[in-house]
Amino acid sequence: MTKRAAIMLLLVWALPVVADEPGAPVIREIVVRSAGKLAVDESFVRAHTRLRVGSSLTADEVFRDTKALLDTKRFSNVQIRSEPLEDGARLVYLLDKKPRLANEVEVRGVKHFRESRIRDWLGLRIGDLVDEQALGTGVRRILSEYRKDLYPDARITWNIEETSPDGAFVDVVLDVREGRAARLTVVDYRGNAVVRARELRQVFKPLPRWNPVSWFRPPKYDRQSLEDVRREILELYRNRGFLDARVGEPTVARDAKGGVTVGIEIEEGTRYRLGKIALGGSGVEILPESMLSGQILLDPGEIASGEEIGAAARRLRDVFGSRGYLDTRVRQILDADPATGILDIRFDIAEGELNTIRNIVIRGNTRTRDKVIRRELLVYPGEIFDEVKVRRSERIIKNLGFFESVRSDPADTRVSGRKDLVFTVEEKRTGQFMVGAGFSSIDKVMGFVELSQGNFDIRGWPYLTGGGQKLKLSGQFGSRRTEAAVSFVEPWFLDRKLSLGLDLYTRDLNYTDYDVTRTGAAVSLGKPLPGPNRINWTYRIESSDIRDVADTNLYVRLDSPSENYYFESEEDRITSSLRVRLTHDTRDNPFIPTRGNRASVFGYIAGGPLGFDTDIYGVGLTTYSYVPLWFRHVVSLRTRWEVVESYGDTAEVPLDDRLFIGGGRTIRGYDYRDVGPKVVRADAVEGSSSYRPVGGQTLGLASMEYLVPIVKGLRLAGFFDIGNVWRDPYDFDFGNTASGAGIGLRLDMPGFPIRIDRAWPVDKDNDITQEDEWAIWIGYDN
Repeated sequence: MTKRAAIMLLLVWALPVVADEPGAPVIREIVVRSAGKLAVDESFVRAHTRLRVGSSLTADEVFRDTKALLDTKRFSNVQIRSEPLEDGARLVYLLDKKPRLANEVEVRGVKHFRESRIRDWLGLRIGDLVDEQALGTGVRRILSEYRKDLYPDARITWNIEETSPDGAFVDVVLDVREGRAARLTVVDYRGNAVVRARELRQVFKPLPRWNPVSWFRPPKYDRQSLEDVRREILELYRNRGFLDARVGEPTVARDAKGGVTVGIEIEEGTRYRLGKIALGGSGVEILPESMLSGQILLDPGEIASGEEIGAAARRLRDVFGSRGYLDTRVRQILDADPATGILDIRFDIAEGELNTIRNIVIRGNTRTRDKVIRRELLVYPGEIFDEVKVRRSERIIKNLGFFESVRSDPADTRVSGRKDLVFTVEEKRTGQFMVGAGFSSIDKVMGFVELSQGNFDIRGWPYLTGGGQKLKLSGQFGSRRTEAAVSFVEPWFLDRKLSLGLDLYTRDLNYTDYDVTRTGAAVSLGKPLPGPNRINWTYRIESSDIRDVADTNLYVRLDSPSENYYFESEEDRITSSLRVRLTHDTRDNPFIPTRGNRASVFGYIAGGPLGFDTDIYGVGLTTYSYVPLWFRHVVSLRTRWEVVESYGDTAEVPLDDRLFIGGGRTIRGYDYRDVGPKVVRADAVEGSSSYRPVGGQTLGLASMEYLVPIVKGLRLAGFFDIGNVWRDPYDFDFGNTASGAGIGLRLDMPGFPIRIDRAWPVDKDNDITQEDEWAIWIGYDN
């Protein structure tokens, strides 16, 4: 018996007793009885119930006790009866105790799956409590897995057999009838004259035949998926003007090999175009008709798309909703003439009641402070009840990432024309601890550890959550890189929409020719600008040290053999810098975008008025563009332009502040940082590989990727990269570039994305640049 059924049975027994008497009867005696073979522990029942001798017998308390006993999961049936006595009532608990599983569940008739997997999905182990409800829940999980693997006719029955005289222990036998696998082979559309079958097949979302996954995973077939397909086809037709279209229930025919042919009968009907478009109702008397007409965005002669007509009605509702007229109704009165194919529309508007917001109430936030939610809202008490801003506020709160769900509702008050606005949220886990290891073509073998809290509260001891701040402690160690960092972000500094970021870090980078240690701290301020724009200021102070120089021999410039060059260890330098960055971002997803643009322009200055040892400045521009194509394919275009130059007391840009290019995140097909200016040993023979990259002061890069989704979490990429680093500032020599092309895989695992690329050099910047065929790294492209 399900919990709901047991509660309903309770109400049948208990409510009449309370309702028939003028006052609630007093309990004079409590009796606990077994409704089955197993004895019931009276002390256990009393420990989980509230009703006692001498207390009043009320429906609320009976309901609570029944629920409490069912929640223990020890009873398959709970009944609470009342028997009248002269001076009150006798309360009787009638309980059916669950037996325990004596042996491993026996599974019969399984061929497609392993028996161990069936038992795992069933979820019952030796010693577990067993009843019909527990078995039914587990069997539904098993059938769901069969349907995922295209066995829609699978059926499972079970039998419970007692193994002890008192019924305390039982055995369970599952009898599985798998049926035949239903491989969807043919979809036969009948009656479609205008919409081609090729377009209709896309409703099944099949994988392309060139996709190897489609060879092993044919389209899913079950009754529910076919009903979903029928509704989607009907919606497709109505969005193309076939408002009278009919789609019959799909028929299914199966051949001897288990192949399924689905037949779908379609009556397209007349394709309508828009005729007269009119407005009516009391709403037209409140707002100017010209204002309302401007929201319709439909023109006579257009295809009468059901989607566009519905969107026009929503826009009309929003005009009134944004002005506080709650519950405005917009009826679409359609007058279709099949003979002419003309559809006249009249939007009949009945405005709701004009309301203002009295109070804003936040519910469900057990950890997150009210303040963190309220500061994101676009509406305030005393204002008109703007439904559009309320919906936007709901989305903003959901996008904070602190809540599983966010819902807003108006609540009536005693004052006419004033409502409370209630936001109900459901908290979710915002902390994360990650430990792992990986490999990249740059860092080689590496390990990492990260502890983060996305809803941190620095003043919220002892739980330290609920303040909307972000804290991350991370470490990385490997053959080429050791790094430790602490990052803190306050998104509302001084209670303004101004983010404050604090970073502490130390990095030890081991290059082929030398090692660099950087230790520093940074303070940043960020502010959103109108539109999808943001500006950030960052002040950084950093100590850097080049050490363990591997080669102190005399080198000469590859492009100027008469110019000598030495690698020398440098004393510790302290760099004090200020950077400003302006970002424009319209991407639809910050991690795996499919459309939109992101552009970032920046400039920085170190030294000079900021003091310390390094006087340099730099400017740069980075752009990303994402263009969606057919079948969810995406073209990604990326460019990067950057210049760095010394001034003042710094004669030339220090080695570790120069620009380098080449490798997995820049131009694939070449060694890491190997493209660009180089020096060669002065005593090297011709053709020797005794060279070292020394970086430059101007960088240019362009990259294009063609991305094809294979299955969820896996994409195939084809790419082409081109660019170079040039020695002098502002020296963009496009006649001297390196380029590479190749293919790759994108494994989009949440929190741990992996990029694997196989690249081939196309055109080198010079003959001695080393090639690297494989590029592997962890992280997103941008």
